[in-house]
Amino acid sequence: MKEGCPKILIADDVPEVRQLLRLVLEPYYDVIAARNGEEAWELFNAEKPDLVICDVVMPRIDGVELCRRIKWQSFAPETPVIIVTAVTKDRELPDNFWKQFAGSDGFITKPFSPVQVLAMVRKLLADGCEAPEHDPTESHESRGGYEIEGR
Repeated sequence: MKEGCPKILIADDVPEVRQLLRLVLEPYYDVIAARNGEEAWELFNAEKPDLVICDVVMPRIDGVELCRRIKWQSFAPETPVIIVTAVTKDRELPDNFWKQFAGSDGFITKPFSPVQVLAMVRKLLADGCEAPEHDPTESHESRGGYEIEGR
């Protein structure tokens, strides 16, 4: 956890995805995580994160509904939301599909790389947190990087 840095809420029902996203983001941001959409909605309201990363397919409340609630029913509709999905893997969807459909500010398709996630987060958050001396993604990228498959 980085005190004074932007807070990011990760919502994914796959423990390995949550763990990977934590590993990538915690050196730069304050990270909290939820195992399903309902837990994410509760954490969103309690913790007031600066950005949300959520999977589309989750139990209780899916990522699309979570995004819609954040954008249209919350105290902070300006909060950026990144949707992570494998749904588009075999389908060709226009780049603005998730923004129009759910109101998201960006989407990342599984499998994804840590560099891709960090780049999108940095694009959506103008933060003043200093990067650690060692980038945790470098050594893994040099060996081929991470790839997370999922639903």
